[in-house]
Amino acid sequence: MFSFRMPRWQPSRRRVPLSLAHLVARAVPGAPCGWVFFDGSETRIDTQEGEAVIIPGGAFFPSEAHRFASEEEAQAEAARLNDSSLCLDRPWRGRAASAFMVERVEPSGKLLARHG
Repeated sequence: MFSFRMPRWQPSRRRVPLSLAHLVARAVPGAPCGWVFFDGSETRIDTQEGEAVIIPGGAFFPSEAHRFASEEEAQAEAARLNDSSLCLDRPWRGRAASAFMVERVEPSGKLLARHG
């Protein structure tokens, strides 16, 4: 016999504009902009001790990150990731996306765009 399982339907999340969003990120000096952003994906690994560890998915740029509508949501997700991490320094932080946006300037000094 064949078995077929449909994934559970979930309502689509309304995408928050980056200018209003909050992101979860951790400082990584070797990353292109110095941060790795949580992209919303994760891999769960069960350790030999029976504990579950979450390996969060990462993105290098704010525009690729999972967006949260409020600072409270981002802080709660950062706390959840830190609680399920092997890192003891609790590196994940929730911040407004605007904190990661940079002004891009041509060599002539002309402002190009605000880009993250």
